[in-house]
Amino acid sequence: MNEPSQVAVVGFGVMGRYHANVYAALPGVSLRAVVEPDTARRRAAAELYGCATYTDVAAMLRAEHLDAVSLASPTSTHYPLASRLLDAGLHVLVEKPVATRVSEARALAAQSRTLGLVMQVGHITRFYKTVQQLRQEVRRPYLIEARRLTPNARIRDVGVILDLMIHDIDIVLGLVASPVAQVAVAGHALNGTPFEDVAAAQIIFSNGCIARFLASRVAPDTERSLVVAEAERTFRLDFAREPHTEMAIYQPRPSDDDGNHVHVDRHVVFEGNPLRKELEHFLARIRLSATPIGTLEDDLRALTLATDLTERLAPLGAATVAAPAG
Repeated sequence: MNEPSQVAVVGFGVMGRYHANVYAALPGVSLRAVVEPDTARRRAAAELYGCATYTDVAAMLRAEHLDAVSLASPTSTHYPLASRLLDAGLHVLVEKPVATRVSEARALAAQSRTLGLVMQVGHITRFYKTVQQLRQEVRRPYLIEARRLTPNARIRDVGVILDLMIHDIDIVLGLVASPVAQVAVAGHALNGTPFEDVAAAQIIFSNGCIARFLASRVAPDTERSLVVAEAERTFRLDFAREPHTEMAIYQPRPSDDDGNHVHVDRHVVFEGNPLRKELEHFLARIRLSATPIGTLEDDLRALTLATDLTERLAPLGAATVAAPAG
């Protein structure tokens, strides 16, 4: 039980490098291998971590005895690679989205359960202190607005809904205890691919809550904000101040002159390294010393809504599509 966990990272792009950096620094963990088809990236991984490198998963599985793998390859490869890693008896943390199709995600969830292995999806925002605070305090929101904008279009094999908006979809579904009743979505593809680079969506839940989302990977500046309104208070979060989140809580305050007075309680929360918390949690689950923060069913709910929105965008550039969910 005291032996280091033997781990590997599949995919050494931006997120794969982040995973490898964290594993290399964690006590009780040995980063054994990196899988990456690009020669220059493989060389960089070997120089940085002194680990073995492989061009493909099959070669790694033949040579290494591992406990767990972080899968940070392109989204379109998640399903076949995650299935193969699970079949090899490895616990898998797969970056979001777990797959491009809900049927594939359900198959992976069933496979991991049958084999008794941990499969965790990399919804990193679940490990933000401010998001955890919202889930403890918010009871019945009536309006939520989420904006996630970046000038970085590094992911090209899925659209911005599965790339970025799914983070906020996951947060919102964790705050609203009600089924989705209606959806509307519009978007544009601007980088010469069939995938949307800008998307706006509105979700209406059965309890009346309205959630509005805006995501872009062609924005001039970075913005990651969330507003959650309840009858007696409103939360406003700014996630774009890493490693801090700015949180403001607005509440009405009665006054002698019957004017409109609002009390604002402002906090700056140090988030630390949420990815480190996520990977520590993944390893703790493997060691049976932690219960899941977010379940596979939560992952499936978020992916189901995100893929529904994506499917409603075809053909891209059409006017807003609105219809009953379901």
